[in-house]
Amino acid sequence: MPRRAYFPLVALTLAVALSGCAGAAPLSQKDAAALTTLAAVAGPTSNVPADAITSTECWLPSDHLVDDPSVADTVWKVLCRVHYTDDSGDRYQDATCIGDFAKDPQLDHCYRWAHYDFAPTFPDFPAVTAG
Repeated sequence: MPRRAYFPLVALTLAVALSGCAGAAPLSQKDAAALTTLAAVAGPTSNVPADAITSTECWLPSDHLVDDPSVADTVWKVLCRVHYTDDSGDRYQDATCIGDFAKDPQLDHCYRWAHYDFAPTFPDFPAVTAG
C-alpha cells in the first residue's frame, strides 16, 4: 500500500482514539439539582455530622427511576455514600434516598443504610460525585 493510502487510516484511528478520551457527558439540569440536594441531605439525615463530611457520591437519579405505576414517573431511588472523617480515620455511611424530580426540593432526607457501616473503603462503583 502506498504511503498516501496510510494517511486516512492513521487520521481515522487518531480521531477514534481521541473521541474515547472525551470526558463524561454533562449532567442534566434535573440530575445536577438532585445531586446538589443529595450532597446537603444524605449525610446529616443519616447521622453523619455535617462538619465531618468530606464528600458524597450517589447513583445517578435519572438512571434509577422507580418503576411502579402507583407513583409518578419522576420518582427516583438511589444509594449515596457519604465519606467523612472521625477520630478513627476515614469512614463512610451509606444512605437510601428517594426523591422526585417534579418536587422542590426533590427530597428532604435519606435513610441510613447499614450494609457497609463504618467501613474504610468504597469498593463498589459506579457513583457520581454529589454537590
